[in-house]
Amino acid sequence: MTTRLKILLLLFSIFAGANLSCSKTDDVTVSLNIPTSLSIDEKDEGQQLVSFTFTLDQNAPKDVIITWSLTEGTAKANEDFEPKSDVITVIKKGTKSQLVEFTIFGNQTYQSDRYFNLIVTNVKNAVLTNPICRIEIQDNDPFIPELTLPSRLIVPEGNNGNQTVGILVKLSGTSEAPVTFSWSTVDGWAKAGTDFLSVNGQNIQINPGETEKTLEVEVVGDNIFEMDDYFDVVLENITGAVAEINTVRVYLKNDDTFQLDQAEDGTITPLEYPGMTLVWSDEFSGSSVNPDNWGYDLGGGGWGNNELQVYTSSSENSFILNDKLNIKATKLYSSYNSARLLSKGKKEFTYGRIDIRARMPYGQGIWPALWMLGGNISQVGWPRCGEIDIMEYLGHEQSKTHGTVHYYEGGHRYKGSSYTLPGNQSFHDAFHVFSIVWGENSIRWYVDYNLFYEVDDAMVVFDSFRKPQFFIMNIAVGGNWPGYPDETTVFPQIMEVDYVRVFQND
Repeated sequence: MTTRLKILLLLFSIFAGANLSCSKTDDVTVSLNIPTSLSIDEKDEGQQLVSFTFTLDQNAPKDVIITWSLTEGTAKANEDFEPKSDVITVIKKGTKSQLVEFTIFGNQTYQSDRYFNLIVTNVKNAVLTNPICRIEIQDNDPFIPELTLPSRLIVPEGNNGNQTVGILVKLSGTSEAPVTFSWSTVDGWAKAGTDFLSVNGQNIQINPGETEKTLEVEVVGDNIFEMDDYFDVVLENITGAVAEINTVRVYLKNDDTFQLDQAEDGTITPLEYPGMTLVWSDEFSGSSVNPDNWGYDLGGGGWGNNELQVYTSSSENSFILNDKLNIKATKLYSSYNSARLLSKGKKEFTYGRIDIRARMPYGQGIWPALWMLGGNISQVGWPRCGEIDIMEYLGHEQSKTHGTVHYYEGGHRYKGSSYTLPGNQSFHDAFHVFSIVWGENSIRWYVDYNLFYEVDDAMVVFDSFRKPQFFIMNIAVGGNWPGYPDETTVFPQIMEVDYVRVFQND
């Protein structure tokens, strides 16, 4: 082989080797490695800058471009850490790591350890081996237990004599130091000395290793029929623990009865009750319906129940006679007229004992009612406004009345029950007293003070029943529930209302 040929072959091999070497460099695959977890001590108040390093397994042949974010886990953005979204970080060619920084926030409140996530969402010029790092914030504050107590307690009032009511106060865990507080009773509708024995600033200590104490209050029983009373137990000067609420409302559920008087035309109730004030009444003693108390719903159209009557404001269908309101349903050929009186915008109430003394009409298809609707019905509609049916009656069932609530819970819902007079008596034959005792957590229905139904806020959505309601009194004719008049139905039919009375606690 000539010298010239040898030189040419040598040069060719050198260039070929050089090209092969360049090709291998371009094809080098690097891996981006991030830890699966990272722990950080929280520190106390203020911001803490945290360093985090993106690392390759070897020097980068090209710029490696990383897109990453910080997202919530159990740690909360802007409360425990400063969130970041789609941050761009570059590991330069020829290097293998890049430091980044982010901020966490400290406090001096004991919390469980919590975490947030660093998530790599995109990488160019490297292979990602793990996309998420869970960053644990290690709490370093001393444990301070949470003091909890029930927001309310419902107990039977009892009759003669006292009973002890226990209120359990709990800690979320044992503390290394004593937890102390003082507690007192505060009058509500229930009064110290009359309904319970007062406590004023009694000191309590929960020692290390203990997690609860019971506070005891003496409740005074009686035989007085009244609304449910309440008083508050208030905790103050709490040390060694934290508390979101410091007040327990103790309800004394009335369990007494009331002996009604009898008049010639039926049962009758008094104008006053112990511990209560008559805040409004209509005794219907004038010559005409009082426009300061009552307006009228007018017209027909079925009223949502396929009813037949047309409501009027005519004195033919509603009038005062012998100190009683008369609501009269009439028939002319195949047409029916009646009246529907309402106190909307005139007399509206929230809570109280309500007595309505009335005598019912009778007959197939006759449907009188004494009831209430939320004063906000024009704003929220029905049934969101809430409806309390003090008394509903079907004319073909003369011994039975109904009490019901209607409310909204993902749609229309209702609950109710009925009361039947003993001995085949009729609600048409005499006056009876239809009552509710309406408190902030319950409603109870009575006929002649015989309790026949109760609902509370554990049974129904009670929000609408903590707002003002107005009265409605009417006779409907026909409808989905009672059915329609037949050949046995006699007209006219009259519901007589002797009085409407509203009592509230002093």
